Amino acid sequence: MAEKTATEASNDFWLEFKAEKQAIEDELNNLKTLSKTELPNRFNNILQNINNLEKKLTKATAFIPSYDERQFSIQLKELSETLERNKAELTPKAKFSFKSRKKKPSAPEISNTSSTSQAPLASKDGDILSEATVLFKDKEDAVLTLSDANKSSANDKSIDILISNVKNCVVILQENGIQISAVHIKNIENSVVYCGEIEGSVLMYGLKNSVLFAGCHQFRMHEARNVDMMLHVTSRPIIEDSNNIQVCEWNIINQTSTNHFDQIEDFNWLKKQASPNWKVMDQNKKQMLDEHIKIFQQNIDRNTVLPVGLALLPNPCGKSE
Repeated sequence: MAEKTATEASNDFWLEFKAEKQAIEDELNNLKTLSKTELPNRFNNILQNINNLEKKLTKATAFIPSYDERQFSIQLKELSETLERNKAELTPKAKFSFKSRKKKPSAPEISNTSSTSQAPLASKDGDILSEATVLFKDKEDAVLTLSDANKSSANDKSIDILISNVKNCVVILQENGIQISAVHIKNIENSVVYCGEIEGSVLMYGLKNSVLFAGCHQFRMHEARNVDMMLHVTSRPIIEDSNNIQVCEWNIINQTSTNHFDQIEDFNWLKKQASPNWKVMDQNKKQMLDEHIKIFQQNIDRNTVLPVGLALLPNPCGKSE
C-alpha cells in the first residue's frame, strides 16, 4: 500500500479531529442530564479525551499546515474552557470554608506588555495571526494587492494570507520575490480572488458569488455558493456545505504534477453518483476566464481591473443579493 502524502494525511487528520471534537461536545452537552454522583467520572473521561486529542495534534504537526495547527489548538482550548465552566456550574460548592485572618501580602502587579508583544496576534474573530500573516479585512469596492498591505516585515520571503469580510473587490495575491505559504478566506462576497501559485493550502469559510484562481497543494472549501474556480491542486479538493460550484483546469503549477481539479470530494454527498453541488465548467466560460487572467497578472490601471473583474462574477452585478 502506498504511503500517504502530507496533504492526504492532513485531510485524514482533519476528518478525525472533527469527529472526535464533535463526540467531546456531545459529552459536554449531556453533562446536565447526569446525577451528581456520575459527574466526577464523566469529567475525568472528557478531560482524558481532550488530552488524547491534543496528543494526536502534536503528532500531526509534522504534516499539517501551521495555520490549521493554530486553529485546532484554539478549538482544544475552547473544549477545555467549556469543561471547566461545567465543573464550576454542576459541582456543588462547599458551604463552609476556613480562611486565615492574616492577609497575605499582595503580589506586585506585573506588566504583561512584554509577553503580549512576543505572543502571536489574535484577531477579534479568533484567528491567530503570526508575524508573517498579511491581513485584508473589512474592505469593499476596491482592488487589493500585496503591495498595499502592511506586511509586518519587509524581509518576509514566505507569508500567510488571511482575507476576511471583503465585498465587491478584486484581490490580487502576486508579488515578485514573495512566496505565499497559505491563503485563508472568510466571508467574501461578489469578488475575484487571484491567488496565483500557493506553496501550501487554500482554506475558506464563506465564499459567495465570486471567482477564484488558485494553484495549491491542498484545497478545502466550506459554506460556499455560486462560485467559479480555475484550479490546479495536487491533492483532491474538498468541499462541504457548498453548492453551485463550477470548476475548470488551470495549469499554473509544474506541468509534471497531476491536477485533481475535477476530483472534488463533497463531504455532504456520500452516494456513488456525482455530487449535484459542483460540476466541471463548460468550455465557453473557461475560455472567458482564460482571456482575462492577464489582467490580474500584470500591473494594469486599478480603474480598469475592478470593473473587468466584477463583470466576471457568476452574478455580474457587483452587488449583494
